[in-house]
Amino acid sequence: MDPLMRSQRKFQRLLVTAWVLCVSIDQSSDMAQRWHCSLFYLPLLCVLCLHSGQAVKVENVLTQSNFYQTEEPTGEYMFQFDEDEIFYVDLDKKETKWRLPQFGEVSTFEAAGALQNIGIMKQNLNIMIKRSNHSAAVSVRPEILTFTENPVVFGEPNTLICYTSKFFPPVIGIEWLKNGQPVAAGVSSTDYYPASDGSFSRFLYAAIIPEQDDVYTCSVTHDGLKTNPTYKTWSPEAPAPYSEMYENVICGLGLAVGILGIIIGIVLIFKAIKNQRRAY
Repeated sequence: MDPLMRSQRKFQRLLVTAWVLCVSIDQSSDMAQRWHCSLFYLPLLCVLCLHSGQAVKVENVLTQSNFYQTEEPTGEYMFQFDEDEIFYVDLDKKETKWRLPQFGEVSTFEAAGALQNIGIMKQNLNIMIKRSNHSAAVSVRPEILTFTENPVVFGEPNTLICYTSKFFPPVIGIEWLKNGQPVAAGVSSTDYYPASDGSFSRFLYAAIIPEQDDVYTCSVTHDGLKTNPTYKTWSPEAPAPYSEMYENVICGLGLAVGILGIIIGIVLIFKAIKNQRRAY
C-alpha cells in the first residue's frame, strides 16, 4: 500500500483537511450549473476528487486547502487557481494575504470565515485524537530539487530555488547555507501547497549573486527523512563558452553559404541577360 494511503488510515498529528474542488463545465454539457463543486472533509488528509455521472471538460481548477494539526504550523487556509496561489489567511494576524497585491484590488476575502473554519477543525481534531488513541501516522519523505530562476551569469543577480515536494505531513524545515553559513538576507518561502495525491510541496527562495567557487546548500528537515537534516548542494556553473574550433566551423559554414549565394546570383544574372538577347 502506498505510504500516503497508509497515512490516511492512521493518526499521529491528526490533521483535518478540507478541500473544495470546483471545475468549470464545458459549454456543451447538459448540466444547468456552470460550476460543479465538491466539498470533502476527511481526517488527516483528503485527495481531490470529482463526483459526476458524465464526462466533463476541465477548463480551470480552484483549490481550497484547509488543515489543522498539533505541530507548527498548526493550520493553513489558502486558495489556488490552476495550482497558483491566490491568497492565504494569516491565522496569527487574522488577515488575508494576497500572493500578488493586484489580486486584492479586484477582490476581497474576509479572514473571519477562515478563522471560523479552523476553529471547527480544531474541535474535530480533539475528537479524533481521543478516538484514534494517538496512533502514529506514516511520514512521507520529501523530494528535493535545487535550481535557479534564470541562466547563471557570474556577477549578475539571480534567484536560487529549493523545491521540496511529495511530503507528508506539512511540517518541514528548509534553510539555505552559503559556504556552510546560514543565509539570512534575501530569503523567502511559500506556504504549503497541496497536491492531488494528498502530499504537499514548498518553495524556499534566496536572492544571490553567483560567484565562482561558491557552494550553496539547501538543508531540509522532515520526519520522513532517514537523515536530518538532509542536504542538497548547488554550485554556480556558467554556460560553457564556445570553443575556438566550434567558432571556426561556424565562420567557415557562413563563408561557404555566402560564396554559394554569390555564385547562384551570378548564374541567374547571366541567364536573365541571355534570355533578353534571345527575345530581341
